[in-house]
Amino acid sequence: MLNLTGIGLVAAALAGSLVAGSAAWFGRGLVADHIQIPAIIEEQDRLCEAATEKAAADAVAAEQLRQFKIAERVTQRFIDESQTAADDAQALRDALELEIDAYEQRLDAAGESVCALDAAALDLIGVHTQPDRPGGR
Repeated sequence: MLNLTGIGLVAAALAGSLVAGSAAWFGRGLVADHIQIPAIIEEQDRLCEAATEKAAADAVAAEQLRQFKIAERVTQRFIDESQTAADDAQALRDALELEIDAYEQRLDAAGESVCALDAAALDLIGVHTQPDRPGGR
């Protein structure tokens, strides 16, 4: 059996282990609560921030590309419509020139002048005659 000294030693060992266990638990709590957990949270914040910045940069790049493609299509459409309008205007000028030439040929064939005004009248109103075209225009 145990004597009083043995019981005292056992009680002291139990009290010591209780104090040591409590101190270890407290120390673990201090390390975890004040060092490890904040470091983990800070690392997660950095990773989340980097992922958010990348997602935002990707979204900005995608939007810029979308707007560039729209501007490219609008510009091409403008160029196409401008070319069509220029072609139409040139066709109208060509048709008018053909009509004028045909009219002049009919007048020449009939022996008439294109312009009923003579050279003096044309000079009076400021139109200078050109010798290669009948009527002075």
